[in-house]
Amino acid sequence: MSPSPIRVGLIGLPGTPADKYEGTNWAASAHLQYLIKSPHYEIVALSIEQFRGISSSFESQAWLKFEYLAAYPDVDMVICSTRVDLHFSTVKPSILAGKTIFVEWPLESNLSLAREMSLLATKHGCKTIVGLQGSFAEPIREIKGLVDGGRIGKVLGSTMFAALGNSGRTESKNVRYFLERGVGGNTLSIHFWHALECVVSVIGEFKTWNSFLINQHPTKDIVESSNYMSTTDSTVVQASAPNNVPDQHLFQGITTSNIPFSMHRRGGAPFPGTPAVEWRIQGEKGEIRLTSSDYFIHMGHPEPCIKIELFVEGEGVSDVHWVDGEIDGVRDEVTELRLPVIARGIARLYEANRKGEWVPDWQWAVKRHEVVEEMWKRYDEDSEKGLAV
Repeated sequence: MSPSPIRVGLIGLPGTPADKYEGTNWAASAHLQYLIKSPHYEIVALSIEQFRGISSSFESQAWLKFEYLAAYPDVDMVICSTRVDLHFSTVKPSILAGKTIFVEWPLESNLSLAREMSLLATKHGCKTIVGLQGSFAEPIREIKGLVDGGRIGKVLGSTMFAALGNSGRTESKNVRYFLERGVGGNTLSIHFWHALECVVSVIGEFKTWNSFLINQHPTKDIVESSNYMSTTDSTVVQASAPNNVPDQHLFQGITTSNIPFSMHRRGGAPFPGTPAVEWRIQGEKGEIRLTSSDYFIHMGHPEPCIKIELFVEGEGVSDVHWVDGEIDGVRDEVTELRLPVIARGIARLYEANRKGEWVPDWQWAVKRHEVVEEMWKRYDEDSEKGLAV
């Protein structure tokens, strides 16, 4: 007999018309895609403030204020995909009730709140998950297999150069909060860290590192956009909005295996005709090169959006192919669900959770927040010395 599905309460679907909505709609484009197809999970409750009247598809679910999800006996797991600075207040009642809770990354707007969330969850015996899915992405797993399998020999060093897409001289109104450091959701915590999560899953954690952040656009025009990216010809809805989030991110570190790594992520679009992301891993016997036309390699986009090339001495350069949707050469349940690409990493977090396998939890998230917070601290110190703006 199959086990009963895990019953979930979902918080974060948009409840406003498309022309008035601001945000990334991540709950609908990623979480919901898996939850409505998986036989292992069942949506039994939705938060009433967020969802009233959005779709007749959810008429059978309970419509609850998020405070009541904690007390609702039919909810085994609470999922929160709201704006970052609403995470703790939204799930705190569920923490106190000892629920299983999945919160998107970043966990909260700063390290202090993230740490408080994690400690409270531990105190109340909550099982926790954070939405850091980079190590579950197909191309990242493919690269890890090449490195761990010794195809390029001992790893000597690694570099990444990438555009952010966002954080150019204009910003989409959908993510105007990217200009507000206090919100906590921005290109440093989201774009930068999702990329670094992919890196450490392959070459290991850092034992020492340094960073430099520069804000080249202290004001930006907010523009109309059909998604969370802006274009130079978009209609301006707010001119010269103040911006206190850096748009040039430089990071250098040495891993616990003595592998040096360097990354520069710059605001805006890439040079025309060049990749949005290029990541190289140099080894004693060869080199791996990943290029992506998309800004987010942790999404796991298939070929040709993401391309992996392998150079091995004596063999030359070859393209590395993988079957779209497969992990480590295996078709899993996520593959069979035929989900949109951006939903697959999140789906594999859900799958690992139900199978009792490792998932990044809130303690893991706090470790990541510690790095982001230290980067902000060093930026503030550099700004006081006149070394950064």
